[in-house]
Amino acid sequence: MILSRLMLTAAVVLISWQATVRSGVDLHVENGDKLLHFLAFAVLAVLVDFAFPKSRFGMFKIIPLILYGLAIEYVQSFLPCRSASLADLLVDIVGIGSYLVSIPMLQRLPLLQARWVV
Repeated sequence: MILSRLMLTAAVVLISWQATVRSGVDLHVENGDKLLHFLAFAVLAVLVDFAFPKSRFGMFKIIPLILYGLAIEYVQSFLPCRSASLADLLVDIVGIGSYLVSIPMLQRLPLLQARWVV
């Protein structure tokens, strides 16, 4: 749990920094920005769920993630080198949702089963 919380903190710091610098990561592929949004929020969803294992992955965890995505877009609307995008926010939500729908499969993996043991 401690490691998950440290990883979550590091991920939030890294994502926040990347979201506000002039030249963020560029994958040199079509819609690379959307892919990065998807991956970032799928990973954040995993980290939030594992960092706080006593509660299930529900609205208590999903809403703060969506608000974080919204906050990033809000901040970017004020940066001359960035712009806010509703499409980015929607892809963030899809990334979160991808973790949500993958939970039943992940629960079957022996390496991860301890996360869901009550």
